Amino acid sequence: MKTQKYNHITRVLVAVGLFSMVIPALAAQVPPGTALAEKQELVRNNGSEPSSLDPHKVESDVENNIISDLFEGLVSVSPAGEIEPRLAEKWENKDNTVWTFHLRPGVTWSDGTAITAQDIVWSWQRLVSPLTASPYASYPGNMHIVNGAEIAQGQKAPETLGVKAVDDATLEVTLTQPNAAFLAMLAHPSLVPLDKVLISRYGDKWTKPEHIVTSGPYKLSQWVVNERIVGRAQSALLG
Repeated sequence: MKTQKYNHITRVLVAVGLFSMVIPALAAQVPPGTALAEKQELVRNNGSEPSSLDPHKVESDVENNIISDLFEGLVSVSPAGEIEPRLAEKWENKDNTVWTFHLRPGVTWSDGTAITAQDIVWSWQRLVSPLTASPYASYPGNMHIVNGAEIAQGQKAPETLGVKAVDDATLEVTLTQPNAAFLAMLAHPSLVPLDKVLISRYGDKWTKPEHIVTSGPYKLSQWVVNERIVGRAQSALLG
């Protein structure tokens, strides 16, 4: 029992720098004469060790809680249920079946390279490919994206998925039928863009701290298995 208790306490996400981002806004609430620690640190109990930080290889909140700190998707859903722009700054649709998303100017990975519509196309093709064996391979099909179901079942090639890059900053998604939940479904962690060059170079080791690039508010800096995962706050990447 002592060993189980130790693991429960030490399996955490340490988000270094979070309070350094919010303290200026709360400065008036700090009692006079209060000395703040030089290193502002938030420790969060993550419940258990994540099996992976590859968004296409996981399916539980244990992993997705951390992935959501590291990566951004096209949109997010607020606690009130409202659709909020993230990597996409705006979008429009034709007949509720052809959706066009415009990426924010200047969005980048944590290494400074640009995030493009091609990154999203490749990532979604990887998600549905049977070779990836993702637990969420059927998700694009459930969204009614053209050929999503057929690709997941091995009947068509991933390249036939109904998503294309019109240019570096414009993504077009085609559905087989209108889907009222489409925008909300876009917020799922499995649909965040990933870096093709990085994954091609490092394979399954691409999520190691020394390799990974991210698009969210934190950059993975340390991962000690069964002990801690550390993410350092980085400058806003949304332009």
